[in-house]
Amino acid sequence: MSDQLTPLLAELDAAIASVGLPVRGEALERAWSLTVESPPSDEFREGVRRVIEQSVPEGELVLLVTLRARRGREAELAEATAVFVSASRQLPGVLGSALYRSSADPLTFTLAERFEGRQALERHMATEYFRRFQLIQGPLLAVPFEAVFYQRPTG
Repeated sequence: MSDQLTPLLAELDAAIASVGLPVRGEALERAWSLTVESPPSDEFREGVRRVIEQSVPEGELVLLVTLRARRGREAELAEATAVFVSASRQLPGVLGSALYRSSADPLTFTLAERFEGRQALERHMATEYFRRFQLIQGPLLAVPFEAVFYQRPTG
């Protein structure tokens, strides 16, 4: 857990609404918390599908995940994330997956992923490599990850 103060959900909702983000972080965390089950059951897969359906916009999606490594663990985080990215790229419906490291802050990484749509995201989150990464990253992170979805504007 972070030693920073946790804002009230109402404050988070207001901040998210003010910048037009389509997904509340809480919804994404709920979906990701389901990924620790192994092996994934039909009930697990249905739970992931429901959370994504309720929380994630339709159409092509871009997901940016900010990971802040514990000091001294950044090489381990980069290596674990590279394995994750490689596995993600093999899954149908994943249009891209890449890891970037901040030049201003070497402890900060951004994982950028692009999906054809909700079903591709569901398949991605139900994989063994995703579950494994969820377990590995915890001790390597200084603070909880931050994730934001973007979608291509229509019209």
